Amino acid sequence: MNLDSEEKALRRLKNRIKLCSRGITLPTGSNPVLHLQSKQGGAGPQGTATYVGETPGDHSSQISLVIFPEDHYLARYALPTTWVNPKSDTDAKREKVLQAGPNLFLEKVQNNWKGTLPDGRKVTMLSKARFHPYRTFSICLYRTCRHLENDEGCKYCTANLLIDKLNFNERLSDRENLDYLKLAMSNNPIRSVTLTSGTFESPEKTVKDLISQARLIKEETGISIHVQSEPFFDRALMKELSEVSESIGIFMEFFDEKVRRQICPGKTKAFTQEDYMRSWDLAVSRFGWGKVFTTNLMGFDEDYEVILQGIERAARIGVMTSILWVRVGSPQLGTFIPSYLEKDDRKLLQLHMDAGKILVENSVDSIAGEGSGCLGCHGCNATGEAILWARTALKKDETTIPERDILTSARDGAAQAG
Repeated sequence: MNLDSEEKALRRLKNRIKLCSRGITLPTGSNPVLHLQSKQGGAGPQGTATYVGETPGDHSSQISLVIFPEDHYLARYALPTTWVNPKSDTDAKREKVLQAGPNLFLEKVQNNWKGTLPDGRKVTMLSKARFHPYRTFSICLYRTCRHLENDEGCKYCTANLLIDKLNFNERLSDRENLDYLKLAMSNNPIRSVTLTSGTFESPEKTVKDLISQARLIKEETGISIHVQSEPFFDRALMKELSEVSESIGIFMEFFDEKVRRQICPGKTKAFTQEDYMRSWDLAVSRFGWGKVFTTNLMGFDEDYEVILQGIERAARIGVMTSILWVRVGSPQLGTFIPSYLEKDDRKLLQLHMDAGKILVENSVDSIAGEGSGCLGCHGCNATGEAILWARTALKKDETTIPERDILTSARDGAAQAG
C-alpha cells in the first residue's frame, strides 16, 4: 500500500473528524431529509453511506454521514454544503455532488435497496438490515436488551423504540436473514457482513444464536463475517464462534468509568472493566491479534487522557479500539448536545492522532478493506484516517511492520494449539 504524504493524511483526518462530529445540512430548497437520528439513537453508523473525496468524483473514501434538517437543534453545528452543479429541473442527475469545504466533496453511495425474496415477496432491505460504507452489510438478530427491560439500558440506546416506531421484528429466522443477505449480494458488491444483536437473557444465549446464524451464512455464501457480543468466558463457545467468523467486537463503550456508570448502568453492573479485559484476552487467543474490537463512545464530557490509557491497555493485548460518536435521538437524552461540539477542535484532533499512533505501534491498525465487518470499514468514525496518518507519521507501511506478522503468527499458533 502506498502511503499518502503526512500533510495529505492530516488534512483528510481533520475533514473526517468534522464530518463525523458535526454532520452536514443540505442547501436550502433540497429534497426533505429522512433524519436517522430523529428515530434511532445509539452509536456507530450515523446515516447514509457517502463518498468523501478531495475533488468531485473522488470515491477513494466513504463515510456514514449525518444529514441534519435545517430546523434540527444540532443543525447550527453542522457543515453547510452547496451543490457543485446548480440545481436543474431538466437534469436531475447533475444534482448529486455536494461541497462541504475546500477539498471536501460528497456523493451518495448508490445501493439497490429493493428486491424479491425466494418466496416472491417484494421487500425493501432497509427495513431489516443496513448497507454500511465500504460494501459492508449489517444484520441485527434481535432488537431487545435485557438491560432496557430492567430500566438500566444505555441512555443513548433506542433499540426498543425501533420495534414500536419502525415496526421491526424482534427476531427473524436464520434463513430469513440469509435470504436478505443473498438478495443484497445479488444486487450489490457486498464485501463482508456484520452480525450484531440485542442482549438476550444471557451473553451465552446470544453467542449461540450468533454461531447458528454465522454458520449458515458461511456455508451458503463464504462471505467474511464479523460478530458482536457482550463479554463471555466460555472457551468452547469462543472457539466455536471463531470457527464461523473472522473477527469479534466486544464493546466496553467507555473507558472513562465515571461516564460508563452514568450512561450504561446495566452494562456497568453486569461487567467490570476487568471482565472485558478477560473476555478480550480469550477472544484474541481464538480469533488472533488485531481481530478483536472495542469502542469508546464520545460526547459525554469524557477525559481524553483516560481514553488514551484505555486504548493503549487494550492494544497491548491485541485489541483494536474505534472512537465513535453518539447518535442523539434517545428520549432519555432529549435535546442533548454532545460535549465534543463545544470543545476545542484541536483537542479532538490530538486525541485521534495519539490514538492512531497507539494502534499502529501495537499492530492493531486495520483500515478499510483490511478486515471483516467493522474492522474493515470504520465508515462511521475517523479511526481509519487516524491510522493512515499515524502510519505516515511513524514511517510505517504493511511492508515495514514485521512485528504484526510475528504477533499474529504467535497468536494464531496459540489458538490452533488450544
